Amino acid sequence: MKIKEIEIQSLFGYFDHKISLKTDDRITIIHGPNGVGKTTVLRLISGFFKRQFFPMLATPFDRIVIRFKPKGSLTVIRDKEEKKLKLIYHLGKSRTKYTLSLDEQKILREYPRSFLEGMIDNIERVGPYEWYDEKTDRRMSLGEVVLSYGHLLPYDIRESIIPIPEDIESLLEQTNIVILETQRLFTRHKNEDEETVPRYRRRVHVQQRMTVEQYSEDMISQIEKYQRKSGELGASLDSSFPQRLLELKLPDIATEEHIRKEYDSQSEYRDRLMRSGLIAAETPVPLHPEDLAENERKVLWAYLDDVKKKLQVFDWLLFRVELFKDIVNSRFSYKKFGVDREKGFIFESDHDGSIVPPGALSSGEQHEIVLTYELLFKAQPGSLIFIDEPELSLHVTWQRKFLEDIAKISELADLDFLVATHSPLIIHDRSDLMVELAR
Repeated sequence: MKIKEIEIQSLFGYFDHKISLKTDDRITIIHGPNGVGKTTVLRLISGFFKRQFFPMLATPFDRIVIRFKPKGSLTVIRDKEEKKLKLIYHLGKSRTKYTLSLDEQKILREYPRSFLEGMIDNIERVGPYEWYDEKTDRRMSLGEVVLSYGHLLPYDIRESIIPIPEDIESLLEQTNIVILETQRLFTRHKNEDEETVPRYRRRVHVQQRMTVEQYSEDMISQIEKYQRKSGELGASLDSSFPQRLLELKLPDIATEEHIRKEYDSQSEYRDRLMRSGLIAAETPVPLHPEDLAENERKVLWAYLDDVKKKLQVFDWLLFRVELFKDIVNSRFSYKKFGVDREKGFIFESDHDGSIVPPGALSSGEQHEIVLTYELLFKAQPGSLIFIDEPELSLHVTWQRKFLEDIAKISELADLDFLVATHSPLIIHDRSDLMVELAR
């Protein structure tokens, strides 16, 4: 199901906002002055669909109504006194009410206090009823831990301590939301040598790694995966080729003209794969210019059909790599960006062709690579992507092309976007996509 409208009442005690998504354009822009809750709305909605319920209990609001396309709505009412979330799910003529709450005493009765150890990586118990959260750098009660990270627990435990009604669980499963924060340049990982140090004292030992480097390695893995798929399919086709060739009846469409066009088309596609860095460079072998005999047409027809199947394996990856390179190279000055099946991302100086290390890229260049990669290669098709203030990471000269870029990504990757921004350069000439969050 797709979200078509978000309404929140009494946010922070006095803001009422209604965001009707531009479902036809697939891009919606929310804007408004600082303090009206743009970022808070994005985080509350994305957190709810990731089963992170504690932020909703901790954030002042009265109710949130989420309306879906083609039909249905979910109302979330915050009971600040009893620390409960009351849900009302409308679907067709049915109207069902639920309550999400947490009974800490029940958890302690049914599970040992150590049951969270090892299940939530960034959590460590530091007292009888207290846990340290490495991610937020704060101490938390059991209820806070479970309401914040219950989605990471095994399904049977999650169902026991935070029972989610079946139809609500189904709704959450069907609606995938991804929020992209402004800080994406580094990822955190632990030094394995520090495993003996308690997490709540290990903060200085948490290592940071450039996300560009991580995604470069991921690109290599992606290419290897598709090469492996193509190779496995090729081996299967090759083993049955003689038998299929003997049994083949040449169709009427297998004319010499059609065969030569298909051969040229596949050569062009192979050239695209080579330019995109997905396969090794090779020299094409042209067909001989003489007329093709019937037995030659028969062999070429079977051969080209197999090659087409092996090349089509790369379609998903090729189209994304091409758009990825186009977007990044349209932003870079004095550098050229490329992809290599063995080296991942390659950055070359326009001045002398020397290799530019990822660490020498500007923060804006890194953000462009990371954001585009996440959208093209990480996001699930059909997802609703929340992007909060992209202007914080984009050079002013790039902001005008931002909507154009995500429109192309939306079409290729089947994504919808909700963008929170202050920048008139990002909005540019697309005021028709705007929804104002006024005071």
